[in-house]
Amino acid sequence: MRPSSVLTGGLVAALAVAVPAADAKTVRYHNVVSPSGKIACYQMKYGGPAVECSVPGLPRVTDFGDPIIHLSARGHAKIGARSDFPGYPGTQRKLAYGDRWYTGKGGKIRCTMRTSGLTCVNRDGHGFRAAANATKRF
Repeated sequence: MRPSSVLTGGLVAALAVAVPAADAKTVRYHNVVSPSGKIACYQMKYGGPAVECSVPGLPRVTDFGDPIIHLSARGHAKIGARSDFPGYPGTQRKLAYGDRWYTGKGGKIRCTMRTSGLTCVNRDGHGFRAAANATKRF
């Protein structure tokens, strides 16, 4: 194989990987949903900058309410339960792969939607990675 064909093949492969990122954007919606519709999140209206997400497979912690994962601007992500909606009213906006979702003034919580799932990180560097098949806190 000639060196120029290796270079051309590598360039084509690099462009194919970069194309989805070109459509990525930074959004500041109050309510978002993953492209698959399986992960739904909202910015908390009360109680400071925080997000809550419902994700398939989260463990039930009580008989009251649906399981959620909660992340505040500081501290570790927590698994909890919610039966009400403490977020902002409005339509859920669908995130695209590569989109970055910022919440709170100054983007205190930053989330990125990838094909592997939604990753949210707060100012302390704590957060979670939520996917349809598993959720991991860090």
